[in-house]
Amino acid sequence: MDPTCSEVMKRCQEGWPDLCHLTGEVRKFWPERAVLTVHDGLLLKGSRLVIPSAMRHTVLKKLHEGHQGLARCRLRARDSVWWPGLSGQIKELVQICATCIKERVNPTEVLMPSDFPSRPWLKLGADLFSIHGSTYLLTVGYFSRFVEIAKLTPARSDDVIVHLKSMFSQHGIPEFLFSDNGPQFSSQTFASFAADYGFSHITSSPRFAQSNGEAERHVQTVKHLLSKAKDPYLAMLAYRTTPLPNGYSPAQLLMGRRLRTPIPQHHSLLIPSLPDFTTVAAKEKEIREKQAASYNIRHRARQLSHLSSGQRVWITDTKTEGTVVASHSAPRSYWVESPQGTIRRNRRHLVPMASTEPCAESFPETGDQTEEGEHSPESSTAQTVKTPMEYKTRSGRTVVRPKRLDL
Repeated sequence: MDPTCSEVMKRCQEGWPDLCHLTGEVRKFWPERAVLTVHDGLLLKGSRLVIPSAMRHTVLKKLHEGHQGLARCRLRARDSVWWPGLSGQIKELVQICATCIKERVNPTEVLMPSDFPSRPWLKLGADLFSIHGSTYLLTVGYFSRFVEIAKLTPARSDDVIVHLKSMFSQHGIPEFLFSDNGPQFSSQTFASFAADYGFSHITSSPRFAQSNGEAERHVQTVKHLLSKAKDPYLAMLAYRTTPLPNGYSPAQLLMGRRLRTPIPQHHSLLIPSLPDFTTVAAKEKEIREKQAASYNIRHRARQLSHLSSGQRVWITDTKTEGTVVASHSAPRSYWVESPQGTIRRNRRHLVPMASTEPCAESFPETGDQTEEGEHSPESSTAQTVKTPMEYKTRSGRTVVRPKRLDL
């Protein structure tokens, strides 16, 4: 029998003396003294067996058989066994289990809305999409949401560059162009084009389309228009002249005027008039804040921890282990050394690996109070004892022992 359990059984039978008379290990059982009993030579907490120290690591592994999650492992323990700090040790075991890490999916991160530009055609998003057997290039302005599309035949980097040059000749050269890492945009030819025309080309993390969300969202919009419209040109005109939530249409925000459409309208409305950019920026800020708050609540988003250089990670999309080399200049993006070489991945695709393998010594004898009725010594009264005759509560109040008659 474990010496600690033997002493606890003895204390149970004696009726538990004052806290100041208990040894270090037995103090951990003090918060549960009201529900500790001895039955047939076994120490119980209610109907749960109190496991001796020598057997705890084995029992922990049995609780985690099947590699169930933290909540289910705790439910199994709550139904059968207990010892001080059990809840915290289960949590640590699940967190460092290599099998569980490889099947773990990172939670959704807090949404980072793109900054609203100060003027039209400053920032441009680009993407390729296919519909009806043809491939198209799409560009959209971050300020105006004005969409331009061009059919690619074939879809090579040179063809993308030609159509971009055509768009730039009409609206001017943007300062920033955002795209994914498709071969048409990641080629050396496109890098030379960006240098010659003097704009910054920024790419999203591979296999993380959300970071090029402006272009991706408008790809969906345009594909819906083209799949339903008999005349695609009129469909695009309808989109460009429909007011946005900020009160202005894409054509007004880009060109400073309304476009004439088949819908009858007074000729005075077609006179050029610049939008109130201050009002537009204020409305856009309000809209983006509401969208971000709604997204975070809907997806229960939270911030993921930062990864440091040299940290081992599990790459979820390639199903391989890797080592973080350095942070990328883009937010939440990292360079990772993998069996396929050095690759770039978003934090969403990287799950930190445990630094050590689980062993008997790796689990502390204490744990957090994370389940009902599960107390940790750190949070118990025993941990705050100052002297044999004085101790404090968790709130810091000194407990004064009552003076009784010594009869």
